[in-house]
Formats: sequence, C-alpha cells, structure tokens
Amino acid sequence: MKDAFEAPYPLKQRFQRIVLPGLLLLTVIIAITVGEGSTWLTQKIYLQISENRSAIIDRAVSVENAKAWTALQGTTTPGKVYQTPEGQQLLQTLRGEVQELGLAHLKIYGPKGLILYSSKESEIGTSDPSTGYEKAFNGTGSLIKKQADDGTKLYELYTRVPDNKFFTVMELYEPVDYLDGLVAEVVIPAIAFPVVVLLVLAWGMNKLVGNAQSDINYRTRLLSEFRMRLQQLVSNEAVSSLRQSTGKSGIQSKRVKATILFSDVRKFTEFCETETPENVVSFLNRSLGIVIDAVRDHGGDVDKMIGDAVLAHFQGDDAPQRALAAAEKALTEMSKANLPRGIGIGIYTGVVVMGTVGASNRKDFTVIGDTVNSASRLCSTAKEGEIIIDEESCARIPDMADYTRLEISLKGKEKPEQVRILHHAG
Repeated sequence: MKDAFEAPYPLKQRFQRIVLPGLLLLTVIIAITVGEGSTWLTQKIYLQISENRSAIIDRAVSVENAKAWTALQGTTTPGKVYQTPEGQQLLQTLRGEVQELGLAHLKIYGPKGLILYSSKESEIGTSDPSTGYEKAFNGTGSLIKKQADDGTKLYELYTRVPDNKFFTVMELYEPVDYLDGLVAEVVIPAIAFPVVVLLVLAWGMNKLVGNAQSDINYRTRLLSEFRMRLQQLVSNEAVSSLRQSTGKSGIQSKRVKATILFSDVRKFTEFCETETPENVVSFLNRSLGIVIDAVRDHGGDVDKMIGDAVLAHFQGDDAPQRALAAAEKALTEMSKANLPRGIGIGIYTGVVVMGTVGASNRKDFTVIGDTVNSASRLCSTAKEGEIIIDEESCARIPDMADYTRLEISLKGKEKPEQVRILHHAG
C-alpha cells in the first residue's frame, strides 16, 4: 500500500466529492430561483395587465353609463339599479366589455364582497367575501388557479380598480393556457440557459480534471519508479531520511548505536587479472547479490557497495544477533553457489553517525565513525569463509560462550581488540 508520500494527489476524487456536487447544487438552486422568479414576474405582469383591463372597463362604463355606474358602485341592492333604463344600458355595456376583452368570466365586487356584476348574472346581488377579494380590496392583487364546472382550468385574477373612490374590485377569469404559454415562453428559456451552461461547465471541468488526474497519476508512477530505482542505488536509511527532510533545510545527521557488517571478496585482484571484465561483473553481481539478500532478509540496511565489498548496518537491541545470522547465511549461500572466490566478513558494534558528507553540489549518505573503520579492519583480517566479530557484539548474542576469545591488533588501533572468529563449516 502506498504511503502519503508516494500516493498521487486525489484531484479528481476531491473534485467529484466537493466541487461537482457544489456545481450541481448551484444548478438546482439557480433553476429553482430563476423558475420561481420568472413565474412570479410573469404573474406580476399578468396581474398588471388585469389591473389595466379593470381600468379599461371602469373608463368604458364611466364614459357610456356614468350615472348608472356610480349608482351601482354605491348601492347595496344592485338588482334595483339594473331595473332602470340606465341600468339596462350599463348591463349591456358590461356584457360587451367581457366579449371585447375575451374574458372567460368577470365579477365586479362592491363593499363586503357584494357582487355588483357577474357574467353569471344569477350571482348578482349575492355576497362572496373571498380571500382573493379581501387581498385585492386591501390593494394586493392575487392570482388563484381553479377549475370551472365544465373542467376548464382557469386563473382567477383579483384586482382593485385603480383611482376608484368606491374601492371596487374586479375578478377576471383567464384560461390557464394563455398564462401557461406565457410562462413557458419566458420561464423555460430563463431556466434552461443557465442550467445548460452550468451542466456543460461541470462536464468540461470534470473532463479537464480527469485529464489532469491521469497526468498526475502518470507522473506519480514515474516518480515511484524513479524512487524504486534510486533505492536500489542508495540505502533505505538514506531514502527514509530524505523523506523526513522534505520541506526542511536539509538532511540532519544523527548519532546512533549500530552493528556494522563489512564483507569483502578474498583475492579479488588476482581474479580480475585472469578473467574478462564481463566475467568479473557477472561474479560481482552474484556474490554481492547473495550478501545483500542475506542482509535484507535479517532486517539490515545496505549502506553501499565499494567494489567487491558490502557495507551494511543493523539497528535495534538484537542488531548483533541479526548481523551474525545474515553473515552466516551469506557464507552458506556463497558455498552453495560454488563461486570461484569466497568472502570474509567483519562485524563490529558501536556508535556511528548517519548523515550526508560531501560538497554542496554532490553529497553521499553514509555511516561514519570508528565503528565503521573497525568493522572494515576485522573484515580485512578475516580469511575466506570466516566471520570475525567484536566482543561487545558477542555479549549481546546468545550461545556465544563456546567461541574462544582472541586478541588481534588492527591497523590504526593502539590497543588490541577482543574478538571471536567463526569458521563457517559450509
């Protein structure tokens, strides 16, 4: 499983979880807002038209039947007004206005919901103080959807006659198809355009983000492959330290206690003199591979390969025990491989410094200290098939009491070292 350092940035996932739902929600909100706003505006316009029609009817009857119209608006018994000759003329004028304006139905209200006129003339003189009438009487026009007796869907439009001292209210009936057609012409394009734009934008952004995610994944795979190849050239500790230093000023050196394993091919120079370079490389690949596999199998870290030598280190309380087990396995596998040259191994435990050394433009991550030098000296002393291990390492390894202690002098050391020599039986 990839850690956060190697995992590609989940751009597409976050876009689809955060941004895309936001865009879709915005699309829905815009559609609802525009739809409601457009419907409200359309109805508002239609109420204004209805108010204008009320004014037209008021002006028409005021001009042709002024006396009867005034009497009708001020009476509580409209039937008596219509019984007069002037009232009959007024009734004819109102009937004509309904036909001329193409109204499905018309009611005219006086105070307290008294019906002064209705195209259903049987309703004249009755009272119908409806909610629509109350709103219109108080100056707020209203629109109510209802169904006629014959199943026709109509809108009731209540408006107060403007500039009328009697506060006369007119109720105009319009077919639903007319207003719905108007709404469809205005609202649907008003909703469709921003919705389509946002959906196209969301699709385009999703496509763009998808392409970007593919590019991110591709580059991440390249970096991961580069990291894996780089890790074959440097130690695991170097990679780990590099990760920890990311975003900081540099890799910090650290002082640790470690067990150093140093292996080296015996009589390698003579071997090189008698073999072709291709055979030398083939031999090195096999011999170094055996040592490296043994080190890694026992939890060690290969610091570097120096020609035919391997420098590795182990950390932890059982580091000496794992280092010895790795050395024994390496010698066993070398014997099984029946290679033309064998190796000697030195193991030494002590304090080392892990960090970078070198110039500002070229550095190497390595372990440094007398412990490393001592392990190298023990390795140089070891014969083919031998493991020389220092006394401190032996003290931390069970079942080492049977091995004889020896004192050997190492180059560059003033005092002899207490060590034990293990002869590999394989």
